[in-house]
Amino acid sequence: MSTAAAPACTIRLAAPDDAAAIAAIYAPIVETTAISFEEVAPDAAEIGRRIEATLGPFPYLVAVGEAGVAGYAYASAYRPRAAYRWSVAVSVYVGEAGRRRGTGAALYRALFAILTRQGYQSAFAGITLPNAASVALHEAVGFRLSGTDPRAGHKFGRWWDVGNFAFAFNPLGDAPEPPRTLQAIGADSVAACLTPAAAR
Repeated sequence: MSTAAAPACTIRLAAPDDAAAIAAIYAPIVETTAISFEEVAPDAAEIGRRIEATLGPFPYLVAVGEAGVAGYAYASAYRPRAAYRWSVAVSVYVGEAGRRRGTGAALYRALFAILTRQGYQSAFAGITLPNAASVALHEAVGFRLSGTDPRAGHKFGRWWDVGNFAFAFNPLGDAPEPPRTLQAIGADSVAACLTPAAAR
């Protein structure tokens, strides 16, 4: 069995200046695959707006190697109603050069460490099927398939199923405190979850 090389990268919070690099990673995923159900790739300005809207309530991370941003991961609200506030939706995307090197897993480990400190309970990810590589990544970091939505999206002239994957990473009691923002847990607490994430 082969072992992926540890990613030679630094994991940190994203900034608006990362938007162009993130847009470059995401564009071919939107334009040539059904991994994302977006049909028009967002430009750097739109990615910058998404980063700014995410940071604060949720982490938005980048993995940076010698060649620049190799991948990114972020969390967002799982669903809008109040009782869902301890759950998050998560996504990770890795550029071609960073794949099969452990970059995605390192990003997820750092993301989950921050979310745990914030007081979130569960993470959920949707994976367009078939996608063996993404399923393997998510299962490797502890996600489990909780169900499949058949024919959930239509792209490139065909229907796609979506697998729903769940990960409970922070067992909370019956009267949990509301999740805290990144600012509330503090910069030092966030930094402790980042590099050297690849060494965990």
